[in-house]
Amino acid sequence: MTSTSKSINGTLLAIDTSTSSMSVALTRGGELLGELNSKAERNHSIHLIPLIQQLLSSEGIHPRELDAIAVGVGPGSYTGVRIGVTVAKTFAWTHGMALLGVSSLEALALGGGAAYLSGSEAGLKPGQKMSAADESLQQAEAAEVTLGTNGTAGSAEAALGKQSETIWIVPMFEARRGQAYTGLYQASPQGWSCLIADGIRLMSAWTEELLERAVNAGAGSTMPDRILFIGETALHVEVLQQFFARWAGASGIVNHEIHACHIAEIGRRQWKEGRIEQAHALIPNYTQLTEAEANLLAKKL
Repeated sequence: MTSTSKSINGTLLAIDTSTSSMSVALTRGGELLGELNSKAERNHSIHLIPLIQQLLSSEGIHPRELDAIAVGVGPGSYTGVRIGVTVAKTFAWTHGMALLGVSSLEALALGGGAAYLSGSEAGLKPGQKMSAADESLQQAEAAEVTLGTNGTAGSAEAALGKQSETIWIVPMFEARRGQAYTGLYQASPQGWSCLIADGIRLMSAWTEELLERAVNAGAGSTMPDRILFIGETALHVEVLQQFFARWAGASGIVNHEIHACHIAEIGRRQWKEGRIEQAHALIPNYTQLTEAEANLLAKKL
C-alpha cells in the first residue's frame, strides 16, 4: 500500500496489549483525539474490541474511515501481544488501511522519558525513585489523556530532543525468573535512537552489560548523563540498586505504564518513512534468551 501525504496526516488508531494494561488511542495528524486505558487482568480477548468501539464511537468515526492502525508487537505477554496483533491485522485487511508494527518497549521508553522530564525537572539522584509529589504530577498529566480530550500527539520525541542531556532509557516488562523484556534507547539533542534492540534478558547480566557499556562509552560514543529504568521494575529492585551503587552518574527508576498515544507517535513516524507492514506477514516479537543467558539461567534453577 502506498500512502499519500494526505493519508499520512489522516486518522490513526493505535493499540497495545503487551502487558496487563490495555491501551487504545486515536490521533489525526498531530492531534490526539482520545485515549482509553484499562487494567484488563490480561483478559484482552474480551475487552479489546469493545474498548476500540467505545473510542471510535466517541469521535463519531467508523472503522472504514481510519487511514492506519498501529499496534504494539511486543515483546511482552505472548497471549496479550498476539491478541493485539491479530485485531490490528484484521482491521487493516478488512478496511484496506496502512498497518504499522511498533515496538512496545520503545513506546514505553518514549512515554516514560517524556513523563520523567515533565514530572521532575530537578532530576533523580543515583538510585532514587520519583518522589510522591512527582508521581502525583505524573498521574495528573496522564489523567488529562482521556476519552474525548483533545491535545497534541507526537510531542514526546520532540520534548526529549529539546533537553541538553544524553539520557539512556531502559524500558522493562516483567518476564519472571529474574528476567525482563528490555532494550536500550537514547534521548539526546542529536535525536532519539535505539542503542540495543529489544530482547528478553537476565537482569543480573543485563545490568552488568549496561554498566560496562556506560563506563566505556567515551571510547566511541557519548557517555550518558543519566540512566533511567522505566516500567515493571518492582521484582528487580535489588539488582537495580546494585547497579545504582556502582554507576557514579545520575540514575533512577521511573514508574510509568505504556500508553497507546506513544504507539501512535512512533507508528506515524514509521508511516511517513514508508515502513508499512503487510497484514499476512506481521508477527509478534517473540524474543528468546541468548545461549549464554539460557545456560546461566539453567545453572540457577
